[in-house]
Amino acid sequence: MPAFPKKESLSNFMSKQKDNRKPGGKTQKSASLSPDAGRRKFMVLGAGAVVAAAGAGVGYKLGWFGGGGASYATALEAANGMLELRAREIANPSCLIHAVRGFGKSFKLADGSNAVEHLCSRYAADREVNGKRYVYFKRDAEVHENSFLKTFLEAGVSLDQPVTVGGTPYTLRDVAESGKALFRCDAQDLFKYDADEFRYDPNYKEPQAPGQPAPGGRGELQHEHLPWGLIAFSLLVKPEQASWTNAYGETIALPAVVDRSLTEYETTCALGERDLKADKTAPQPFRDAIKKYSCFGLHTAYGFLACVKQGYRNNGLPERVNRMLDLLTFRLKGDAEAINEEYAKAAAGAPPEQVEAFRLRALVKHYGHAFEAINFAKLHKLATFSAEQERRIGEGEQEFYNSLVKMRAMDWAMMKGKLGEKFVSDIVIATGHAARALKLLTPQNPDTLA
Repeated sequence: MPAFPKKESLSNFMSKQKDNRKPGGKTQKSASLSPDAGRRKFMVLGAGAVVAAAGAGVGYKLGWFGGGGASYATALEAANGMLELRAREIANPSCLIHAVRGFGKSFKLADGSNAVEHLCSRYAADREVNGKRYVYFKRDAEVHENSFLKTFLEAGVSLDQPVTVGGTPYTLRDVAESGKALFRCDAQDLFKYDADEFRYDPNYKEPQAPGQPAPGGRGELQHEHLPWGLIAFSLLVKPEQASWTNAYGETIALPAVVDRSLTEYETTCALGERDLKADKTAPQPFRDAIKKYSCFGLHTAYGFLACVKQGYRNNGLPERVNRMLDLLTFRLKGDAEAINEEYAKAAAGAPPEQVEAFRLRALVKHYGHAFEAINFAKLHKLATFSAEQERRIGEGEQEFYNSLVKMRAMDWAMMKGKLGEKFVSDIVIATGHAARALKLLTPQNPDTLA
């Protein structure tokens, strides 16, 4: 299955609709974008937006909201329902791996087959490097290198899980060892191996959407692939043994890679720290920088937390990650306000119900990823949150619940027909993280389910 095109803005999407052009490339309909403020009486863009949405037919059942908004139980029901139904309906590898994320390793497709076994039997490839063959999951299936591997590992899939490439049998253990061997990163220059020729699949070229930079551009590893590798490798390699020679004869020192990547991320976060901690909307320089990262840099934040959880302590990592988490509690509100402003500016001339679909998808993505990191930190006692941090978390949590319930209420036929299957697939992906976030601190934690 080919990769979906790169993401683009709502304004670009709507201009292409007017020109009767397919957005984001020649073969797929595509649309995407990007979070809400703290608890308010009106929980959209303000009272005016609520009225506009209602007037456009974007309504929400009154029974879904109490006096303070949606409940945890209703939000969980919404997340589970959307994820289960749509993942089975679309059944592409991105949807299925995120259903595993949200439900655990026992998730089944509509025909009753196991999603893990399905993915491992259809989407792997192998290649030879310096006389030895290595197995990996295809980039056009997993999108981010090592993302299938780390998801399987976190879900408790056995390393003996069969993985097949044509008639050649491998195991997930082989994928793990190959992941380490194929990983290329110079801790002194994170951008050294960003060109496509250095990535896993030498014949793969990412589709380039109009207005997007050429693939293999500066920052691809840091922004699009490294977080998943950090999670997988920290699970596979103890800190005291976290140095190895890859298939190209290069030395990988994982603690140094973590330190350099976090330094780069801290530089980006610093662009918004002053305004965010002053309870202001996230400033534009920060927004421009953080949007270069997958899912607003929240996968990256989770990756550092995963390293701390596995015992990585070099270069003051736990203290630095705690500062990152503190900023994240401010971002729950500040990033959301900025994104709402961005949607308001981009919405001119667009059908209100489509604008609302974009906005809610962005909210689910923002809050789902943010609370996945926060609740992961709570579950594993990686941080002690202050009363003020908990207040900010509580306010964001309510908006998280609201966004999920409102997303469930959208016209899914309209979204698929007008905005494309890629748009709906992206909702499923975001909902996978949201569902896991909601369950991490409960007996339904998908990482522990058989």
